[in-house]
Amino acid sequence: MRVSTNMIYDQGVRALQTQSAALLYTSQQIATGRKILTPADDPVASARALDVTQSRSVNQQFTTNQGYAEDALRLVESQLDGATEIIQYARERVLAAGNPALSDADRRSIATDLRAQFDAMLAIANTRDANGDHLFAGYRSDEPPFTKDGVTLTASYGGDQGTRTMQVSSARFMPVSFAGDTVFGAGNESVFKVLGDFIGALEAGGSVSGAVSTALDGLDTSLDKVLTATAQIGSQRLEVEQLGFIGTDLDLQYATTLSNLQDLDYNEAISRLTQQQTYLQAAQQSFLKTTSLSLFNYLS
Repeated sequence: MRVSTNMIYDQGVRALQTQSAALLYTSQQIATGRKILTPADDPVASARALDVTQSRSVNQQFTTNQGYAEDALRLVESQLDGATEIIQYARERVLAAGNPALSDADRRSIATDLRAQFDAMLAIANTRDANGDHLFAGYRSDEPPFTKDGVTLTASYGGDQGTRTMQVSSARFMPVSFAGDTVFGAGNESVFKVLGDFIGALEAGGSVSGAVSTALDGLDTSLDKVLTATAQIGSQRLEVEQLGFIGTDLDLQYATTLSNLQDLDYNEAISRLTQQQTYLQAAQQSFLKTTSLSLFNYLS
């Protein structure tokens, strides 16, 4: 088989192109820090990296939601703490009002104080979050859940039984609000009804011994409701904290997997680059020598 000059030239060019392409690819890997530059380089690893990236993104969204849930629960907890303080203070004032040595004027003074506590409790029950949603209105969060009736001195609940939730993990939708009637009571068991009735008894004058006993029982029931909700909040905040630890571990696992799939081994790549540069230089020198040969070289 005759080897023509064109064949020798073409083979030399192809060799140079192959070496140059390999050198360029390695240079791009080093510049980007990635061993896979296009999905075609490693379809299996690229598909796996895409799945892991999506899973990591979902996990990060859950982490963000956990932060929102923690903020919401902390706000609810602070309001419940305020409600607890009001009930405990009101209980002290009820006990004080039962002192038979007090005059009607003294009891009316206590009634005035308890009216202020009534309004403070109502403000807590109608608290809004940073988005303007009422914490204790269920799904009807755009309207105040409790409406004061100044004549009978009570407050009626206008919310519903809904509980707003946030997805804090793949399988956990965490409640971040309470229906107001489960916390502050409804009907005759409402903390507002208890306070209103006792205030009315104080302002009416006369013996309040029976009213004191009824009020204490009602306030104790109201306190139990608030403390139960507070305990639930505490449990949920602990759960959010634990989910946060799990989420952090998952994110680390995803990051490690992605690194193994995508990140370049710089030591190997630099060594390969040096080798490819040597090969390219050798190919260039060989090409120059080959293409410079002619019949006159042999006749000289």
